[in-house]
Amino acid sequence: MTEHWIRCGVLVTGTGEPLRRDAVVHVVDGVIAGVHTAAELPKDAGPGRLVDHSTATVVPGFVDAHVHLLFTCDLDHERTRAGVENSTPAALALIGARSATECLLGGVTTVRDCGDIDYVTLEIRDAVNAGRVPGPRILAAGPPITTTGGHLHWCGNAADSVDEIRKATRRLCTRGVDVIKVMASGGNMTRGSNKLQPQFQTHEMRVVVEEAHRLGRRVAAHALNTESIRRAVAAGVDTLEHCIWVDEKGAPDLDLDLVDEMARLPVSATLTMAGIARVLLPDADPADAVELGAAHAMSATGNLYDDFAFARTMRTAGVHMSVASDAGVRFTPFREFGRSVECTMEALGLSYSEAIAMSTLRSAESLGLAGQIGSIEVGKAADLVVLDGLANEATRRIAPIRQVWRDGAVVIDGGRVAVLEVTS
Repeated sequence: MTEHWIRCGVLVTGTGEPLRRDAVVHVVDGVIAGVHTAAELPKDAGPGRLVDHSTATVVPGFVDAHVHLLFTCDLDHERTRAGVENSTPAALALIGARSATECLLGGVTTVRDCGDIDYVTLEIRDAVNAGRVPGPRILAAGPPITTTGGHLHWCGNAADSVDEIRKATRRLCTRGVDVIKVMASGGNMTRGSNKLQPQFQTHEMRVVVEEAHRLGRRVAAHALNTESIRRAVAAGVDTLEHCIWVDEKGAPDLDLDLVDEMARLPVSATLTMAGIARVLLPDADPADAVELGAAHAMSATGNLYDDFAFARTMRTAGVHMSVASDAGVRFTPFREFGRSVECTMEALGLSYSEAIAMSTLRSAESLGLAGQIGSIEVGKAADLVVLDGLANEATRRIAPIRQVWRDGAVVIDGGRVAVLEVTS
Protein backbone atom coordinates (compact mmCIF):
# COMPACT_ATOMS: atom_id res chain seq x y z
CA MET A 1 0.00 0.00 0.00
CA THR A 2 1.22 3.49 -0.89
CA GLU A 3 -0.02 6.16 1.51
CA HIS A 4 0.43 9.93 1.76
CA TRP A 5 -0.91 12.59 4.08
CA ILE A 6 -0.72 15.93 2.23
CA ARG A 7 -0.95 18.97 4.47
CA CYS A 8 -2.40 22.00 2.67
CA GLY A 9 -2.13 25.61 3.81
CA VAL A 10 -5.21 26.25 1.68
CA LEU A 11 -7.35 23.56 0.05
CA VAL A 12 -9.73 24.20 -2.85
CA THR A 13 -11.83 21.07 -3.37
CA GLY A 14 -13.08 22.04 -6.85
CA THR A 15 -16.73 21.60 -5.87
CA GLY A 16 -17.30 25.35 -5.75
CA GLU A 17 -17.51 25.43 -1.98
CA PRO A 18 -15.33 28.05 -0.22
CA LEU A 19 -11.67 27.24 0.25
CA ARG A 20 -10.50 25.59 3.46
CA ARG A 21 -7.49 26.48 5.54
CA ASP A 22 -5.03 24.08 7.13
CA ALA A 23 -6.52 20.90 5.68
CA VAL A 24 -5.11 17.45 5.03
CA VAL A 25 -5.70 15.16 2.05
CA HIS A 26 -5.22 11.45 2.72
CA VAL A 27 -4.18 9.47 -0.37
CA VAL A 28 -4.04 5.67 -0.49
CA ASP A 29 -2.91 3.81 -3.61
CA GLY A 30 -3.54 6.79 -5.84
CA VAL A 31 -7.07 7.46 -4.58
CA ILE A 32 -8.32 10.11 -2.17
CA ALA A 33 -9.19 8.27 1.05
CA GLY A 34 -10.15 11.28 3.14
CA VAL A 35 -10.16 15.07 3.52
CA HIS A 36 -9.50 16.21 7.08
CA THR A 37 -8.54 19.16 9.24
CA ALA A 38 -4.93 19.47 10.32
CA ALA A 39 -6.00 18.57 13.86
CA GLU A 40 -7.00 15.13 12.56
CA LEU A 41 -3.56 14.38 11.14
CA PRO A 42 -2.38 11.06 12.66
CA LYS A 43 0.63 11.33 14.95
CA ASP A 44 2.32 8.46 13.14
CA ALA A 45 2.15 10.24 9.75
CA GLY A 46 5.84 10.91 9.80
CA PRO A 47 8.58 11.33 7.18
CA GLY A 48 7.88 9.36 4.05
CA ARG A 49 4.13 9.59 4.49
CA LEU A 50 3.62 13.25 5.41
CA VAL A 51 3.99 15.77 2.59
CA ASP A 52 4.07 19.28 3.99
CA HIS A 53 2.53 21.93 1.75
CA SER A 54 1.37 24.12 4.62
CA THR A 55 2.73 27.19 2.80
CA ALA A 56 0.90 26.37 -0.42
CA THR A 57 -2.55 26.15 -1.99
CA VAL A 58 -3.72 22.75 -3.23
CA VAL A 59 -6.36 22.50 -5.98
CA PRO A 60 -7.61 19.58 -8.09
CA GLY A 61 -5.74 18.71 -11.25
CA PHE A 62 -7.06 20.98 -13.97
CA VAL A 63 -9.32 19.45 -16.61
CA ASP A 64 -8.81 21.19 -19.95
CA ALA A 65 -11.84 20.12 -21.97
CA HIS A 66 -10.73 21.58 -25.30
CA VAL A 67 -7.18 21.29 -26.65
CA HIS A 68 -5.43 20.41 -29.91
CA LEU A 69 -2.28 18.51 -29.03
CA LEU A 70 -0.98 18.46 -32.61
CA PHE A 71 -1.25 22.22 -33.12
CA THR A 72 1.77 24.44 -32.50
CA CYS A 73 0.54 27.79 -31.11
CA ASP A 74 1.85 29.72 -34.10
CA LEU A 75 1.32 33.43 -34.73
CA ASP A 76 -1.51 32.83 -37.17
CA HIS A 77 -3.93 30.09 -38.17
CA GLU A 78 -2.38 29.52 -41.58
CA ARG A 79 1.00 28.58 -40.13
CA THR A 80 -0.62 26.18 -37.69
CA ARG A 81 -2.63 24.57 -40.46
CA ALA A 82 0.43 24.26 -42.69
CA GLY A 83 2.37 22.67 -39.85
CA VAL A 84 -0.28 19.99 -39.39
CA GLU A 85 -0.89 19.33 -43.08
CA ASN A 86 2.78 19.13 -44.03
CA SER A 87 4.01 16.95 -41.17
CA THR A 88 4.34 13.18 -41.19
CA PRO A 89 2.47 11.14 -38.55
CA ALA A 90 5.77 10.55 -36.79
CA ALA A 91 6.51 14.26 -36.63
CA LEU A 92 2.99 14.96 -35.39
CA ALA A 93 3.40 12.32 -32.70
CA LEU A 94 6.52 14.10 -31.43
CA ILE A 95 4.67 17.42 -31.40
CA GLY A 96 1.71 15.89 -29.57
CA ALA A 97 3.89 14.11 -27.01
CA ARG A 98 5.63 17.36 -26.17
CA SER A 99 2.27 19.14 -25.92
CA ALA A 100 1.08 16.46 -23.48
CA THR A 101 4.09 17.10 -21.27
CA GLU A 102 3.48 20.84 -21.47
CA CYS A 103 -0.08 20.25 -20.24
CA LEU A 104 1.27 18.54 -17.12
CA LEU A 105 3.69 21.40 -16.55
CA GLY A 106 0.66 23.69 -16.55
CA GLY A 107 -1.16 21.62 -13.93
CA VAL A 108 -3.52 19.93 -16.38
CA THR A 109 -4.02 16.27 -15.50
CA THR A 110 -6.88 15.52 -17.94
CA VAL A 111 -7.48 16.84 -21.45
CA ARG A 112 -10.01 16.31 -24.20
CA ASP A 113 -8.34 16.62 -27.57
CA CYS A 114 -10.89 18.11 -29.95
CA GLY A 115 -9.53 17.14 -33.32
CA ASP A 116 -6.39 15.73 -34.85
CA ILE A 117 -5.25 14.21 -38.13
CA ASP A 118 -4.50 10.53 -38.86
CA TYR A 119 -5.64 9.48 -35.35
CA VAL A 120 -2.24 10.41 -33.96
CA THR A 121 -3.62 11.53 -30.59
CA LEU A 122 -4.99 8.04 -29.97
CA GLU A 123 -1.42 6.72 -30.14
CA ILE A 124 -0.26 9.43 -27.76
CA ARG A 125 -3.15 8.61 -25.41
CA ASP A 126 -2.16 4.96 -25.35
CA ALA A 127 1.52 5.79 -24.81
CA VAL A 128 0.65 8.00 -21.84
CA ASN A 129 -1.58 5.29 -20.40
CA ALA A 130 1.27 2.80 -20.70
CA GLY A 131 3.68 5.18 -18.97
CA ARG A 132 5.93 5.55 -21.99
CA VAL A 133 5.59 9.33 -22.19
CA PRO A 134 4.53 11.82 -19.52
CA GLY A 135 1.14 13.42 -19.95
CA PRO A 136 -2.37 13.91 -18.67
CA ARG A 137 -5.09 11.34 -19.22
CA ILE A 138 -6.33 12.03 -22.75
CA LEU A 139 -9.79 11.78 -24.23
CA ALA A 140 -9.24 11.79 -27.99
CA ALA A 141 -11.76 12.77 -30.66
CA GLY A 142 -9.69 11.89 -33.70
CA PRO A 143 -10.38 13.81 -36.94
CA PRO A 144 -13.53 15.93 -36.55
CA ILE A 145 -16.59 15.34 -38.73
CA THR A 146 -17.00 18.30 -41.08
CA THR A 147 -18.17 19.09 -44.61
CA THR A 148 -16.20 19.23 -47.84
CA GLY A 149 -14.38 22.56 -47.63
CA GLY A 150 -15.68 22.99 -44.07
CA HIS A 151 -13.85 23.85 -40.90
CA LEU A 152 -10.82 21.56 -40.41
CA HIS A 153 -11.63 19.63 -43.59
CA TRP A 154 -7.86 19.27 -43.94
CA CYS A 155 -7.97 16.82 -41.03
CA GLY A 156 -9.50 14.37 -43.48
CA ASN A 157 -12.99 13.54 -42.25
CA ALA A 158 -15.50 15.33 -44.48
CA ALA A 159 -19.02 13.92 -44.78
CA ASP A 160 -21.77 15.42 -46.96
CA SER A 161 -24.80 13.15 -46.67
CA VAL A 162 -26.64 11.26 -43.96
CA ASP A 163 -25.04 7.99 -45.04
CA GLU A 164 -21.55 9.50 -45.08
CA ILE A 165 -22.12 11.10 -41.67
CA ARG A 166 -23.29 7.78 -40.21
CA LYS A 167 -20.27 5.97 -41.63
CA ALA A 168 -17.89 8.67 -40.41
CA THR A 169 -19.26 8.39 -36.87
CA ARG A 170 -19.05 4.60 -36.88
CA ARG A 171 -15.54 4.71 -38.34
CA LEU A 172 -14.36 7.00 -35.55
CA CYS A 173 -15.79 4.72 -32.90
CA THR A 174 -14.27 1.67 -34.56
CA ARG A 175 -10.86 3.35 -34.46
CA GLY A 176 -11.30 3.82 -30.71
CA VAL A 177 -11.98 7.51 -30.15
CA ASP A 178 -13.31 8.58 -26.75
CA VAL A 179 -15.58 11.36 -28.03
CA ILE A 180 -17.01 12.52 -31.36
CA LYS A 181 -16.33 16.06 -32.55
CA VAL A 182 -18.63 17.60 -35.17
CA MET A 183 -18.20 21.01 -36.76
CA ALA A 184 -21.65 22.57 -36.46
CA SER A 185 -20.31 25.82 -37.95
CA GLY A 186 -17.36 27.10 -39.91
CA GLY A 187 -14.31 28.32 -38.04
CA ASN A 188 -11.47 30.79 -37.86
CA MET A 189 -8.70 28.32 -38.69
CA THR A 190 -10.05 27.30 -42.08
CA ARG A 191 -10.00 30.00 -44.70
CA GLY A 192 -13.03 29.55 -46.95
CA SER A 193 -15.30 28.14 -44.26
CA ASN A 194 -17.89 30.54 -42.84
CA LYS A 195 -17.94 30.84 -39.06
CA LEU A 196 -21.19 32.83 -39.24
CA GLN A 197 -23.11 30.00 -40.91
CA PRO A 198 -23.98 26.45 -39.83
CA GLN A 199 -22.42 23.53 -41.73
CA PHE A 200 -24.97 20.79 -41.02
CA GLN A 201 -28.73 20.51 -40.87
CA THR A 202 -30.28 19.46 -37.57
CA HIS A 203 -31.24 16.02 -38.84
CA GLU A 204 -27.67 15.43 -40.03
CA MET A 205 -26.19 16.19 -36.63
CA ARG A 206 -28.90 14.07 -35.02
CA VAL A 207 -27.44 11.10 -36.92
CA VAL A 208 -24.05 11.82 -35.34
CA VAL A 209 -25.62 11.94 -31.89
CA GLU A 210 -27.69 8.79 -32.35
CA GLU A 211 -24.76 6.74 -33.62
CA ALA A 212 -22.29 8.11 -31.07
CA HIS A 213 -24.62 7.54 -28.13
CA ARG A 214 -25.46 4.04 -29.37
CA LEU A 215 -21.75 3.29 -29.33
CA GLY A 216 -21.13 4.89 -25.93
CA ARG A 217 -19.54 8.19 -26.98
CA ARG A 218 -20.45 11.78 -26.23
CA VAL A 219 -20.68 14.42 -28.95
CA ALA A 220 -18.94 17.80 -28.87
CA ALA A 221 -20.15 20.40 -31.38
CA HIS A 222 -18.03 23.36 -32.49
CA ALA A 223 -20.49 26.26 -32.70
CA LEU A 224 -19.55 29.86 -33.53
CA ASN A 225 -22.99 31.29 -34.32
CA THR A 226 -26.50 31.19 -32.90
CA GLU A 227 -28.06 29.09 -35.64
CA SER A 228 -25.40 26.41 -35.27
CA ILE A 229 -26.02 26.38 -31.50
CA ARG A 230 -29.75 26.05 -32.13
CA ARG A 231 -29.30 23.09 -34.46
CA ALA A 232 -26.75 21.37 -32.23
CA VAL A 233 -29.02 21.64 -29.17
CA ALA A 234 -31.98 20.31 -31.16
CA ALA A 235 -29.82 17.40 -32.33
CA GLY A 236 -28.99 16.47 -28.74
CA VAL A 237 -25.23 17.08 -28.56
CA ASP A 238 -23.54 16.81 -25.18
CA THR A 239 -21.24 19.84 -25.28
CA LEU A 240 -21.18 23.09 -27.23
CA GLU A 241 -17.63 24.22 -27.93
CA HIS A 242 -17.02 27.99 -27.82
CA CYS A 243 -20.79 28.65 -27.89
CA ILE A 244 -20.64 32.08 -29.56
CA TRP A 245 -23.98 33.87 -29.95
CA VAL A 246 -23.87 35.96 -33.14
CA ASP A 247 -26.10 36.20 -36.20
CA GLU A 248 -25.16 35.78 -39.85
CA LYS A 249 -23.67 39.30 -39.88
CA GLY A 250 -21.64 38.83 -36.72
CA ALA A 251 -23.88 40.93 -34.48
CA PRO A 252 -24.68 39.76 -30.92
CA ASP A 253 -27.65 37.37 -31.00
CA LEU A 254 -28.25 35.78 -27.60
CA ASP A 255 -31.43 33.68 -27.81
CA LEU A 256 -32.85 33.79 -24.26
CA ASP A 257 -35.50 31.17 -25.01
CA LEU A 258 -32.81 28.79 -26.20
CA VAL A 259 -30.71 29.59 -23.13
CA ASP A 260 -33.65 28.62 -20.92
CA GLU A 261 -34.07 25.42 -22.91
CA MET A 262 -30.37 24.60 -22.49
CA ALA A 263 -30.70 25.07 -18.74
CA ARG A 264 -33.29 22.28 -18.70
CA LEU A 265 -31.20 19.92 -20.83
CA PRO A 266 -28.09 17.84 -20.05
CA VAL A 267 -25.98 19.96 -22.39
CA SER A 268 -22.85 21.84 -21.38
CA ALA A 269 -21.18 24.90 -22.89
CA THR A 270 -17.38 24.96 -23.06
CA LEU A 271 -16.01 28.51 -22.86
CA THR A 272 -12.60 28.64 -24.52
CA MET A 273 -10.27 31.21 -22.95
CA ALA A 274 -7.47 31.15 -25.50
CA GLY A 275 -4.49 33.45 -25.96
CA ILE A 276 -6.54 36.24 -27.51
CA ALA A 277 -8.58 36.36 -24.28
CA ARG A 278 -5.52 36.22 -22.04
CA VAL A 279 -4.11 39.33 -23.72
CA LEU A 280 -7.13 41.27 -22.43
CA LEU A 281 -6.50 40.49 -18.75
CA PRO A 282 -5.94 43.72 -16.80
CA ASP A 283 -2.53 42.52 -15.57
CA ALA A 284 -1.41 40.95 -18.86
CA ASP A 285 2.17 41.53 -19.90
CA PRO A 286 2.52 43.81 -22.91
CA ALA A 287 1.73 41.80 -26.04
CA ASP A 288 3.39 42.24 -29.40
CA ALA A 289 1.51 44.14 -32.06
CA VAL A 290 0.37 41.02 -33.92
CA GLU A 291 -1.10 39.34 -30.84
CA LEU A 292 -2.70 42.51 -29.54
CA GLY A 293 -4.19 43.27 -32.94
CA ALA A 294 -5.66 39.78 -33.19
CA ALA A 295 -7.14 40.03 -29.69
CA HIS A 296 -8.88 43.32 -30.35
CA ALA A 297 -10.05 42.16 -33.78
CA MET A 298 -11.87 39.26 -32.10
CA SER A 299 -13.13 41.26 -29.10
CA ALA A 300 -16.44 43.06 -29.52
CA THR A 301 -15.85 45.43 -26.59
CA GLY A 302 -12.14 45.44 -25.79
CA ASN A 303 -12.53 43.88 -22.34
CA LEU A 304 -13.32 40.41 -21.08
CA TYR A 305 -16.15 41.28 -18.71
CA ASP A 306 -18.23 42.90 -21.43
CA ASP A 307 -17.28 40.32 -24.07
CA PHE A 308 -18.63 37.51 -21.87
CA ALA A 309 -21.88 39.11 -20.76
CA PHE A 310 -23.63 36.27 -22.62
CA ALA A 311 -21.87 33.70 -20.41
CA ARG A 312 -22.98 35.43 -17.21
CA THR A 313 -26.55 35.39 -18.51
CA MET A 314 -26.25 31.68 -19.27
CA ARG A 315 -24.80 30.95 -15.84
CA THR A 316 -27.58 32.88 -14.10
CA ALA A 317 -30.14 30.90 -16.11
CA GLY A 318 -28.59 27.64 -14.90
CA VAL A 319 -26.81 26.44 -18.04
CA HIS A 320 -23.99 24.03 -17.24
CA MET A 321 -20.65 25.57 -18.25
CA SER A 322 -16.97 24.78 -18.02
CA VAL A 323 -13.80 26.58 -19.08
CA ALA A 324 -11.10 25.35 -21.45
CA SER A 325 -8.09 26.82 -23.25
CA ASP A 326 -8.19 25.74 -26.92
CA ALA A 327 -4.45 25.21 -26.41
CA GLY A 328 -2.52 24.72 -29.62
CA VAL A 329 -4.25 27.50 -31.53
CA ARG A 330 -2.50 30.82 -32.10
CA PHE A 331 -0.90 32.45 -29.04
CA THR A 332 -2.10 29.64 -26.72
CA PRO A 333 0.68 27.55 -25.13
CA PHE A 334 -0.30 24.37 -23.31
CA ARG A 335 1.45 25.14 -20.03
CA GLU A 336 -0.42 28.41 -19.40
CA PHE A 337 -3.82 27.00 -18.45
CA GLY A 338 -3.76 29.09 -15.28
CA ARG A 339 -4.20 32.19 -17.42
CA SER A 340 -7.43 30.73 -18.79
CA VAL A 341 -8.66 30.30 -15.21
CA GLU A 342 -7.77 33.93 -14.54
CA CYS A 343 -9.75 34.95 -17.62
CA THR A 344 -12.73 33.11 -16.16
CA MET A 345 -12.51 35.08 -12.93
CA GLU A 346 -12.36 38.34 -14.87
CA ALA A 347 -14.98 37.54 -17.51
CA LEU A 348 -17.59 35.98 -15.25
CA GLY A 349 -16.86 37.89 -12.05
CA LEU A 350 -16.19 34.69 -10.09
CA SER A 351 -14.44 34.04 -6.82
CA TYR A 352 -11.24 32.02 -6.76
CA SER A 353 -13.03 28.81 -5.68
CA GLU A 354 -15.78 29.23 -8.28
CA ALA A 355 -13.28 29.70 -11.10
CA ILE A 356 -11.31 26.63 -9.98
CA ALA A 357 -14.55 24.62 -10.01
CA MET A 358 -15.29 25.65 -13.60
CA SER A 359 -11.90 24.35 -14.71
CA THR A 360 -11.99 21.12 -12.70
CA LEU A 361 -15.27 19.52 -11.57
CA ARG A 362 -17.52 21.37 -14.04
CA SER A 363 -15.25 20.22 -16.87
CA ALA A 364 -15.18 16.67 -15.55
CA GLU A 365 -18.97 16.69 -15.47
CA SER A 366 -19.13 17.79 -19.09
CA LEU A 367 -16.85 14.88 -20.04
CA GLY A 368 -18.85 12.33 -18.06
CA LEU A 369 -15.93 11.76 -15.66
CA ALA A 370 -17.17 13.50 -12.52
CA GLY A 371 -17.27 10.22 -10.62
CA GLN A 372 -13.53 9.73 -11.17
CA ILE A 373 -11.79 13.12 -11.36
CA GLY A 374 -12.31 16.86 -11.06
CA SER A 375 -12.52 17.42 -7.30
CA ILE A 376 -10.72 16.52 -4.11
CA GLU A 377 -13.29 14.14 -2.70
CA VAL A 378 -13.19 10.64 -1.27
CA GLY A 379 -13.02 7.91 -3.90
CA LYS A 380 -11.63 10.04 -6.73
CA ALA A 381 -8.22 9.89 -8.36
CA ALA A 382 -5.63 11.86 -6.43
CA ASP A 383 -4.98 14.47 -9.11
CA LEU A 384 -3.62 17.54 -7.33
CA VAL A 385 -1.87 20.80 -8.19
CA VAL A 386 0.22 22.52 -5.52
CA LEU A 387 0.45 26.28 -6.03
CA ASP A 388 2.91 28.57 -4.26
CA GLY A 389 1.47 30.77 -1.52
CA LEU A 390 -1.86 30.94 0.28
CA ALA A 391 -4.78 31.97 -1.91
CA ASN A 392 -8.02 33.52 -0.73
CA GLU A 393 -11.35 34.11 -2.45
CA ALA A 394 -10.20 37.55 -3.68
CA THR A 395 -7.02 36.16 -5.27
CA ARG A 396 -6.98 36.89 -9.01
CA ARG A 397 -3.84 35.05 -10.07
CA ILE A 398 -3.01 31.36 -10.34
CA ALA A 399 0.33 31.16 -8.54
CA PRO A 400 3.37 29.33 -9.89
CA ILE A 401 3.10 25.54 -9.77
CA ARG A 402 5.18 23.76 -7.14
CA GLN A 403 4.04 20.18 -7.78
CA VAL A 404 1.55 18.23 -9.87
CA TRP A 405 0.20 14.86 -8.76
CA ARG A 406 -1.62 12.42 -10.98
CA ASP A 407 -3.20 9.27 -9.59
CA GLY A 408 -1.38 9.80 -6.30
CA ALA A 409 2.10 10.14 -7.78
CA VAL A 410 4.19 13.29 -8.26
CA VAL A 411 4.56 13.85 -12.01
CA ILE A 412 5.86 17.44 -11.93
CA ASP A 413 8.15 18.69 -9.19
CA GLY A 414 9.69 22.15 -9.21
CA GLY A 415 8.95 22.64 -12.89
CA ARG A 416 10.52 19.33 -13.92
CA VAL A 417 9.03 16.06 -15.06
CA ALA A 418 9.36 13.22 -12.57
CA VAL A 419 10.90 9.90 -13.62
CA LEU A 420 8.54 7.67 -15.62
CA GLU A 421 7.61 4.18 -14.50
CA VAL A 422 6.65 2.20 -17.60
CA THR A 423 3.75 -0.11 -16.81
CA SER A 424 3.72 -2.14 -20.01
